[in-house]
Amino acid sequence: MQPKYLLVVGAMITALSMYDLTNLYGDVGFWFFARSRMLLGLGLPLLFLPIITASYEGIPSSKTDQASALLNAARNTGGSIGISLANNDRAQFHQSRLVDQAIPSSVQYQDTLHQMTNYFVAQGRSLWEAKHQAIQWIGQQLQAQASYLGYMDVFWLLMLISLLAVPLALTLRKSKLGGAVPTGH
Repeated sequence: MQPKYLLVVGAMITALSMYDLTNLYGDVGFWFFARSRMLLGLGLPLLFLPIITASYEGIPSSKTDQASALLNAARNTGGSIGISLANNDRAQFHQSRLVDQAIPSSVQYQDTLHQMTNYFVAQGRSLWEAKHQAIQWIGQQLQAQASYLGYMDVFWLLMLISLLAVPLALTLRKSKLGGAVPTGH
């Protein structure tokens, strides 16, 4: 079978898995993650094996070690850049948006501060300690929400990248099937 068709199927299954993960919420069960991981476990091999096969297409066997080194360097560099962007940028973006909404003079902020202060007073804290702890709790909730929204953005982005791989895969030229398989390192 031509690698490009396997790539199309793998990209679509991976996109479905990433879309499933965009529906993540705080009380999901085991089967939510099991289903997403099973889809991802089906999709990724259908992506990576044909990519490797297509990458070595037309390369003489005397050059496969150099091609392997270039592929590994590109994969490591791309992965490092992607992880760095995913971990920082979107959570910071959402944090700045949420901070704009958490105005100390707003009714919602004051209600939350009052409720949490009462909660911490009921736990045995002094009024001053309880208010200070309530402010810290609100900050922690803001951080948690920003991280959560950042992860959702990453899953959306990965889904879109997977879907964009479909037309790219269809542009690959046909591979010679049944020939000798080059070995890489």
